Amino acid sequence: MCGICGVLDLTGGERADSQLTRALCAALAHRGPDGDGFYDAAPVTLGMRRLSIIDVAGSDQPLYNEDGSIALVFNGEIYNYRELRADLLRRGHTFRTDGDGETIIHLYEDGLHEAPYEQHGLGLFRHLRGMYAFALWDARRARLILAVDHIGMKPLYLYQRDGLLRFASEIKALCADESIPAVLNLPALDTYLSFGYMLGSETLFAGIERLPPGHALIAEGGETRCLPYWTFGDGFAGQANEAPGYANDEAVIEAARERLIESVGLHLRSDVPLGLFLSGGIDSAAVLALMRRAETGPLKTFTVGYAMQTPDNELLAARRIAAHFGAEHHERVIDADDWWRGLEHYAHQHDEPNANPSAVSLLLLSEITAQEVKVVLTGLGGDELFGGYSNHRTIPWVLAAHDRWGRFAAPLDRPLAALEAYYPAFKRYRIIGALPTYLPRWRQALLPPEEGLLRLQSFDGLVFTDALRAQLYGADLQAAAHEAHKQRAFAAILARSQHPDPANLAQRLVINTWLTGNALLSNDKVTMAHSLEARVPFFDPALMALAAAVPPDLRMRRNKHVLREAARPYLPAFALERPKQPFSTPILGWFAADLRARIEAVLLDDGAFTRDLIDRRALERLLRDHFSGRAPQVEVVFRLLLLELWAGAFRVRRAEQRNLPLGVEG
Repeated sequence: MCGICGVLDLTGGERADSQLTRALCAALAHRGPDGDGFYDAAPVTLGMRRLSIIDVAGSDQPLYNEDGSIALVFNGEIYNYRELRADLLRRGHTFRTDGDGETIIHLYEDGLHEAPYEQHGLGLFRHLRGMYAFALWDARRARLILAVDHIGMKPLYLYQRDGLLRFASEIKALCADESIPAVLNLPALDTYLSFGYMLGSETLFAGIERLPPGHALIAEGGETRCLPYWTFGDGFAGQANEAPGYANDEAVIEAARERLIESVGLHLRSDVPLGLFLSGGIDSAAVLALMRRAETGPLKTFTVGYAMQTPDNELLAARRIAAHFGAEHHERVIDADDWWRGLEHYAHQHDEPNANPSAVSLLLLSEITAQEVKVVLTGLGGDELFGGYSNHRTIPWVLAAHDRWGRFAAPLDRPLAALEAYYPAFKRYRIIGALPTYLPRWRQALLPPEEGLLRLQSFDGLVFTDALRAQLYGADLQAAAHEAHKQRAFAAILARSQHPDPANLAQRLVINTWLTGNALLSNDKVTMAHSLEARVPFFDPALMALAAAVPPDLRMRRNKHVLREAARPYLPAFALERPKQPFSTPILGWFAADLRARIEAVLLDDGAFTRDLIDRRALERLLRDHFSGRAPQVEVVFRLLLLELWAGAFRVRRAEQRNLPLGVEG
């Protein structure tokens, strides 16, 4: 686990400054406190910071092939490296280390001779089971390959201008290059405010892009090309989707059980102590049960909770599960002051505003976890793969409702849209308080499917509304929103998510929006802030291939039915049958009282970044109505607050600058 960075002179010259790469690398020290390493040979310079997990005494980077013509800097873990290594040794490869990263180099060399990948060696991705971002320099071909893992567990950011390509694991490293201005990507701001996170490859920094999951960027001959190598449903090492061929539902469940056991076993490979983020839900409980089954020695679990009691406080449930499996359990209980401190750190550490309040809590939990272990497993992914979210059911309902009566009831769209301005006030009243929950769904069914799904997946009507945008957005932001960045980015995601079955479309859409744009990025940023490696067993490619192929009627029989049945032999009934509950924070209460003065001080400051973007009177009215309880808007307030804290942390400015395309898909 590391942080990586580098510079390539696309013209083939010597402008790749080694001192610049060292400055970028220094900004990544928190990702790798155990050492650094560099490769300098025109036209490229590579750097890395190492967090030693496997082959601690060896595997210093950069890594090289036998003749030194290939150099690699690598962030992540390849969990099946032992099997890959044994096969590569049989085929005559020579290894210099006992680590996992070197397998990438030798797989690349083999791939140069395998159809249909002989041009780029990209056959290597079919064999990797892990999380990674890497930069591979092939000196013989003067080719740089940048890649991120299939689902985006490890990020990589890019900036290309004037024939120079810079890349780094975090945006803050790129910002260490004084020639890269911290400029707001104004056309994308409405996307953030609507979703609470970014869609696609663009970031809120103009000109800085994120390499999409399952993609490799090839820089060669003065050009860059972004090539996809994986989509959801693809298997591991050429595996076909297997579930449709099983004899019955029990066979599918048994296969899921075997894949989950195998994945957890692979994720336990480590030369340093490891633990588990434990919530009160079935996902992390299943991982804990399989860790105990593997008999890996003492188990350490870590849970975050709140001094203010909330309906979904995880402390008691997690404590009970940990005790059942004999784990050494640790808790971090936070209050409003702790959370605000974490929020200020999060605004800088995450690189971009990402309105995920639970991620702030995980940042604080990571702080104490890193004092005990260097690696932590998580239960992230069970909901996304096995149908745990409300939108897994709502998306098929909206599509079916549109097919049945959407075209005939279309005239109702205008009056439903007109009601959106009153949604926050409706919530105060007993009889009509539920309308803001249901009316947006009815409106989404009236709209064309692409627009309806965009509004559904961004919770439009429940958080932001067209009426609120019209009131709140200043003239420049209104004009920028009309450039339709949000619509274009979502259309590209929807195209990648298409499936004949609406339930499978829902599964893919949740993965390609919320998971890759929000949850996985937060998981990486908040753990690496404290030099802690977070592993996610649910995203093993083989397990994901099976999850993609589970028949929808079986997957949606009840909340996470296949996962519950797969884990049944290993979990106690109290954990197995606990109802699905969201992991959130008590910010509803904190934002109404404890944190009010701090929020107003940030948002209403005379020098606020958003002063010319957000209508001042509308903002004052929104905050007044929110804090009085007349029209609570906690999610909107949080998105605006995080935007302001981010802009201050990075000293972001506005300028007339358009993003410079890298050929990266949105």
